[in-house]
Amino acid sequence: MALQPVLITMYGYGYFEAALLPVVHSLTSSLLQPLFGYLADNKGIKVSIGISILLSGIGVSVLGLIPNQYYIMLLCVALSGVGHASFHPGALCQVSILATGSSRGKLTSLFVVGGNMGMALGPIIAGIILTTGGVPQVIWLIVPAIATALFLHVNPLTDCCNIKQEKTSEGKENWRPVMLLFTGATLRSWVTFGAMTFLPTYLVLEGYSLLEATTLVSIMMIAGVTGQLSGGALSDRIGRKKVIVFTTLASIPAFIAILLTHGLFLILSMMIFGFLLWSSFSVTIALSHEMIPSKIGLISGLFLGIAMGAGAIGVSISGAVADMAGLYTCLETFPVILMVSVIIFMMVKSSSPHPYQD
Repeated sequence: MALQPVLITMYGYGYFEAALLPVVHSLTSSLLQPLFGYLADNKGIKVSIGISILLSGIGVSVLGLIPNQYYIMLLCVALSGVGHASFHPGALCQVSILATGSSRGKLTSLFVVGGNMGMALGPIIAGIILTTGGVPQVIWLIVPAIATALFLHVNPLTDCCNIKQEKTSEGKENWRPVMLLFTGATLRSWVTFGAMTFLPTYLVLEGYSLLEATTLVSIMMIAGVTGQLSGGALSDRIGRKKVIVFTTLASIPAFIAILLTHGLFLILSMMIFGFLLWSSFSVTIALSHEMIPSKIGLISGLFLGIAMGAGAIGVSISGAVADMAGLYTCLETFPVILMVSVIIFMMVKSSSPHPYQD
């Protein structure tokens, strides 16, 4: 995401072109994750975590060598998306087996937070790299990817997932509330990716330096990581749906405040927005696992893949809106999208007696 302001301001790319790079990554990941989830649920086929990380790292780091080769950049982010897609379904299957009803929200959030912490620190690291060495220095991001892959190859994780888990409830599993959750999560991811994509450029246009802008977005995402941990633990106490609806609704005025304030108040607004919007992310995954316990891999692929990828398509639409009507107008649509998401989340009902769902 930190690369986008540079591509727009220094390499002459439009908002749509710059936004399409993360969209391609997300689409590749989203379309393949359910497939990897199906294979994990029914065939026990899982890609090594080390290979997944290596593919992701190579795809991103090579971008530093080809900033003027747009179509090759698209292929690289697609390769990174394949690595991303192969990681989540099998990993979340293991998390679900380890989790219980009274701790599922907390344990799921701990897993998801690991990836999001990387996303939160990424803009800071990328901002430092871009401001000190320029775009070519992005290639050095391949070093931690290779190191992590080698470590996991030498110290492989034990696979505790069963092939094709049995249903834990009698009768046919009800997919309707899961699809409502999925739809709301898709709209929420539209705003999530939209904020990550366009706020750095918005802040630069407001007079902040690139490093300041990327640092502020990272602070927002770090607050989101804190929100995820809090939301997951809170959902184990008061119910998942309550946390999902309340935090998403409360994030709306926080985002509006970002567009209306400056200085310290803008920073506080970004932190509050990140905390609230990210609070429900892992909770929706935990709730969907409880609703369809026999398809953990597939469900994980849908929520971490299709929902986020579809949300990224929304970001490309927002990029087109920004090109036509201006970036500020584009950002003004995000509170409306969040409100629709809240309404859909409120419609989620389940006949299951599970005490943590409502």
